[in-house]
Amino acid sequence: MILTEKDGTFVRESGVPSVPWHVTLTGLALTNMYYWSTNQVIVQRVLAAESLSNGQKGVLFAAMMKVIGFTMLCLPGIIGMMMVREGVVVNGKVFEVGKPDEVYPHLVKAVMPKWSLGFFSAVLLGSVLSTFNSALNSAATIFGLEIYKIYMNREATDEKVIKVATIFGASMTLLSFVIAPQLAHVGAIFTFLQRMNAIVSLPIVTVFFVGIATSLPDAFSAKVGFAVAAVAVGAGQFVPELQFLHLFFIGFVLAASAMALMTYVPAVRRVLCQEPKPSPYECTKTGVVDMTPWGPMYLVAGAVVVLLAMLVVSLQLASFWLFVAFWCVWFVAMGWMMWGKTTTSAPKVAGDLEASKEKADGAEEITPSSANGSADTE
Repeated sequence: MILTEKDGTFVRESGVPSVPWHVTLTGLALTNMYYWSTNQVIVQRVLAAESLSNGQKGVLFAAMMKVIGFTMLCLPGIIGMMMVREGVVVNGKVFEVGKPDEVYPHLVKAVMPKWSLGFFSAVLLGSVLSTFNSALNSAATIFGLEIYKIYMNREATDEKVIKVATIFGASMTLLSFVIAPQLAHVGAIFTFLQRMNAIVSLPIVTVFFVGIATSLPDAFSAKVGFAVAAVAVGAGQFVPELQFLHLFFIGFVLAASAMALMTYVPAVRRVLCQEPKPSPYECTKTGVVDMTPWGPMYLVAGAVVVLLAMLVVSLQLASFWLFVAFWCVWFVAMGWMMWGKTTTSAPKVAGDLEASKEKADGAEEITPSSANGSADTE
């Protein structure tokens, strides 16, 4: 996107944008669904909540912060672009950027005092390591519990699974040391990572979405959909002209269609040696924490949608006062959510579980002789 000045205002020139607007409800929505609903880095923190309401409130708090993420993610790039266009001189040299990925470090070096660069580097390194550790722990957990324990060694003890997961995590760390320097030859790291991430995320989000929408597809249908999604997005990598979000949506449609075919067409299932009709899934397990939803959940979710719409319209129309109204609404909604009461009755649930256990233990202590004695007394 290129900005040109006309009549004192900046307008966009005609051309192909990096993210077309019409992918908002297709590929972009699916990638966000993957990030918020199936990404282990996010999910493992939500599952650690002491109640359902606390988990919901945490996710919505993250969503509120994500709405203003443009101040940290986009504004530095825009400022750097304007500095390059205006030929700003920094320390006697014209500010220049060789690659898009170098905008942020060059901008930081240009605007921050030299004595603070070390502190800033320490903060930035800590943030990077935190993200890296979260991703590494998530990958090790998934490999240990979902791959090794299920497909490689079903009889493995917890100690064995932990040991294997640790070795896997260490191996991934060493592999990252080899791969990371190769990214220097990539034109734009963000675009490259998004295309590579689609190979992993598309099969997962497809199976997740269909599984939430309906309970009829079985494991066989899910495996077929997973495979179709992986093949579709993998083949799309050889078509560089295809925008990765378009590729994401096309792969999703193909994979979901394959799952529907394997679920609702008995003839196809018979050919593949499966039961003509799968059995619907029924959940028989009950939660061990308080499953009471957070009351204002839908109101806050609606506020997030309204804030996002206000932000998009204000930036599209370059409306200063609408942008100010966006920030006012954001602060009000954030304050109301922060001080809103969250229902937590996990101790009560735990007490109920203990009472049920004691009751069950007491029932097991009843012997046949005591039962007969009670009957004779009656």
